[in-house]
Amino acid sequence: MRMKYAKILRTLAVAVILSLVIVLISATPALAAPVITLSPTSGSPGTRVTVAGANFESYRGDSISIFFNGRKIDTLVIPDNGIFATDFDVPDDAVPGRVYVTVRDERGNQLGSRRSFIVEEVEIELYPRDGAVGTMVTISGKGFYASETVTVYYYKNGARVNLGTEAATPIGEFTYTFAVPNSTVGNHKVMVEDVLGNSDGANFKVIPSITLSPSSGVMGSEVTVSGTGFGYRSDVTIYFDKVGVATDGTDRYGSFEVTFDVPVMQSGTYDIEAEDDDNNTGGAGFTIGAGVSLSQYTGNVGTTLTVSGMGFIIDGTVTIKYDDVQVATATPDGNGAFSITFDVPASIGGNHTITASDGTNIVRCIFTMESEAPPMPAILLPEEASRAEAEAYFDWEDVDDPSGVTYTLQIATDADFNYVVLEKEDLTDSEYLVTKEERLSATKKDAPYYWRVKAIDGASNESAWSTSSSFHVSSSFVIPSGVKYALIAIGVGFLCFWLGRRTAYSRG
Repeated sequence: MRMKYAKILRTLAVAVILSLVIVLISATPALAAPVITLSPTSGSPGTRVTVAGANFESYRGDSISIFFNGRKIDTLVIPDNGIFATDFDVPDDAVPGRVYVTVRDERGNQLGSRRSFIVEEVEIELYPRDGAVGTMVTISGKGFYASETVTVYYYKNGARVNLGTEAATPIGEFTYTFAVPNSTVGNHKVMVEDVLGNSDGANFKVIPSITLSPSSGVMGSEVTVSGTGFGYRSDVTIYFDKVGVATDGTDRYGSFEVTFDVPVMQSGTYDIEAEDDDNNTGGAGFTIGAGVSLSQYTGNVGTTLTVSGMGFIIDGTVTIKYDDVQVATATPDGNGAFSITFDVPASIGGNHTITASDGTNIVRCIFTMESEAPPMPAILLPEEASRAEAEAYFDWEDVDDPSGVTYTLQIATDADFNYVVLEKEDLTDSEYLVTKEERLSATKKDAPYYWRVKAIDGASNESAWSTSSSFHVSSSFVIPSGVKYALIAIGVGFLCFWLGRRTAYSRG
């Protein structure tokens, strides 16, 4: 019986001990699993990668190794806090694709989960991938040696042209923009190469193109066509609205330049096309507008001016204005052309606008009126300090001017002409006789009149005033007509009486 109780007691003791052990084990905190991270997680050879570890407290003081795709690249000792970080560069010979970074202890056991890293493949992309010579193209590249220079090449005519260089980012990426150089039509290789010889290429397709200078004008105006991206040393024909107007040949890079005159056509927009021997074509639009020209662009009042126009509405009415004054009308012929003449009206010196309008087309050009003043007149009569009649006569030399002249005469009581007693404007002759209504009052010699004259042409250009001259008007007594006749009668009577007496005396 005692043996049975003893066995039971031993069993209970073991159970109690095991329970205590379990409780103690449960009360002990569990250690977190080691964790590693990578930054960045992708890149090219030469990329600097940071490996960071946490929760390595269980391995404090232990030596661990970092492996890149199975290759040991670094060794370190875990610090007391169980946290570490270290850097390495992606090897130059790393193969593009997914690789793994692992951490192992001295016995080769992997600690924590492995982390993947993408080794980028060398690659470039072009945007856009086709266009004319001169198109701005952006290259985007990745997988090149990190933080090092890449060189960009363009192939044309079998030769490689160095376009420039660019520095790759710390993960081996770059962008580079260039203008497509002169080159023939078709695909041209663009290649990028790094310092390790890693390279990639892509094709850019050159498309024929032309430019016009100017892109609009009138019939007969000169147009220059510049073409790029055509065939190698090929003949090119220029078509204006499908009609050949010029020919030329391209150089070794498919470029050309040729000039032609705009043919006689109605106003509107037309296609200009260039085509080479291999049927490569490029086109642009040209607008024929209405235009006018003048027989001369400077002149004087009365100048006979011819206005010639092109590109106006056929059989319409074109109104010609000088500034805002209508001076002529014309009817365009079957080609929209016209020619009309008019005499330039009186207007001030300087620029004036000549406008031709058919209601739809309005074209303006500038005519410049002469602005040279006529010569200063030279005064003749009355002479200096002379006496003149109250109805004085004034005379001066003629002045010639292509715009015609008129004269302005002034008579004043002072030498500065502050007190003008008579002013005559728009005189067409180089002389003037004071009228009875304008007769001048008598003056003394020491208080004379002063006179001067100037010339004004049809363009309102004025000469300087002539030198002034003085004169005086003496008082005059006028015998009334009745008295005059009476005195004549008395004189005749006296003469007869005297003659009679003399005759009688002789006979006696």
